[in-house]
Amino acid sequence: MQAQRCPICDKGTLKKEVVSEPFEYKGQKITIPDYIKYRCNKCGEAIVDNGTLRESGKILKDFKRKVDGLLPAAEIRSIRKRLNLSQEEMAEIVGGGLKSFARYETGQVCQSRGMDNLLRILDSYPFTLNVIQKQEAKKFALHMQKKVISLEELKSFKKYKTKTKEFSTQIEGVAYGT
Repeated sequence: MQAQRCPICDKGTLKKEVVSEPFEYKGQKITIPDYIKYRCNKCGEAIVDNGTLRESGKILKDFKRKVDGLLPAAEIRSIRKRLNLSQEEMAEIVGGGLKSFARYETGQVCQSRGMDNLLRILDSYPFTLNVIQKQEAKKFALHMQKKVISLEELKSFKKYKTKTKEFSTQIEGVAYGT
């Protein structure tokens, strides 16, 4: 295999190094083993291997979550599964979008403190899904007062159904649920 030329100085060649790389966040330390980087023999600059960047990024995000007192990615996924919701359903309930929620679960992005609190509440008190539903039920009740509702309007109201449970609520005598 031919040695790769340094993209920084364009004079030296890169040599592979496998090290234990230390990181620090808010006074807390973590060391990532088998950290692969390529160092230039002329300028001394190092370039981190793409695979190492991906894997260490997830480790470092969970480390940051731990230091900040946030739920780790695996626990976020576990909460969603305990609620028997798909990623799409969970994203719709908590807001922020499907891609964001999927990135919380895969460890690519750290959730906000507010999102973390909401997830903890839903985990401890799953019946609070009804509170979220009440907002949709109120909109539904207002439209029902018109006595006529279009099919498009009816389709726009959200129903939260899980694999094992159905959540419903009742507002001003108008039943809303699945």
